[in-house]
Amino acid sequence: MNVFLVTQNKSHEVEFNHEFIWSPKRNKKGGMTAGFETMKDVRRGDIILNTYDQAIKGVSVAKEDVYSSDRPDLPEFDTEDSWNIDGWRVDVSIVPVDFSLRDDREYFSENKGQTFDKRGMLQQRYLSKLTPELIAYFDARIPEFSAQLKADINVPQGEWDKVRTASFALHEKQDSFSTADLNWDVPVEELMSPDLKAIIGLIGERAAVQYLREKYPDATVIGRSKNLDPQNGSDSLGYDIEMILKNGERYLIDVKSTTGTSDMFFLSANEHHVAEVTKDVMNESYYILRVSGLNKDTLTGNVQFVTLDDVELHVNSYRALIKKH
Repeated sequence: MNVFLVTQNKSHEVEFNHEFIWSPKRNKKGGMTAGFETMKDVRRGDIILNTYDQAIKGVSVAKEDVYSSDRPDLPEFDTEDSWNIDGWRVDVSIVPVDFSLRDDREYFSENKGQTFDKRGMLQQRYLSKLTPELIAYFDARIPEFSAQLKADINVPQGEWDKVRTASFALHEKQDSFSTADLNWDVPVEELMSPDLKAIIGLIGERAAVQYLREKYPDATVIGRSKNLDPQNGSDSLGYDIEMILKNGERYLIDVKSTTGTSDMFFLSANEHHVAEVTKDVMNESYYILRVSGLNKDTLTGNVQFVTLDDVELHVNSYRALIKKH
């Protein structure tokens, strides 16, 4: 478990009332900012101290791992359009407190870490990770914080877990495979815990089946993965969905899902092999269905058909065996 401090200022009221923290991934000039980058480190069960006006106003616990999310569509949020739309979000549960940071600035100036400046005042940084010295300081002075540190934290059911069986509406994304336009950020799901990553995968596959059945009402759409057919499905086929068109043509479809906007995804050796073999089979085609921008608040996402000819493949890892002499 890690402990963070968030400096909310303009966003404090709406984030506090709606129980989340949010930051853009990059500043308006496209540059990286340390406080925004730290958002990527938040995991389910981490503690976050909420601050405003040089005081701690709440003790929060992350309900789930950080995930990609557009800027909240709330009328009172970022009214000056100061931040980019693409961002990081963490849903939290908050206990209100009121602890001034003005009374011990000498201590904070000597134990500032990422959080305080040399005057003992909060840095102009959205999120910082607290040092052990600062954790001990607040542990001794804020009962609500101390209780969270010592508790066997029972984190509320994750917000994504609550919508795992909901129906997501997917909208077709404009095809664009110019590498100059692609977003090569590491997919956010690679930062997630295995549990949350599995939930996003499940939601994406179910949304894909619903999308295909609506788009191709005369086709037979069959779930072949364990997510879609827990009893008889398999995750070793190299694809998740089989679709048979009215003319007898057969599509093998692998679903790649993300809450973010990255155009990068990972393809297993088996998936690549099945895609290549399918090229030589009459009336069979292999497709990757890229499901992106999944949004748990609106239950929507984007969808795009991709083939191997539409992607650039880069070596990601090797299988290594020790030589026998």
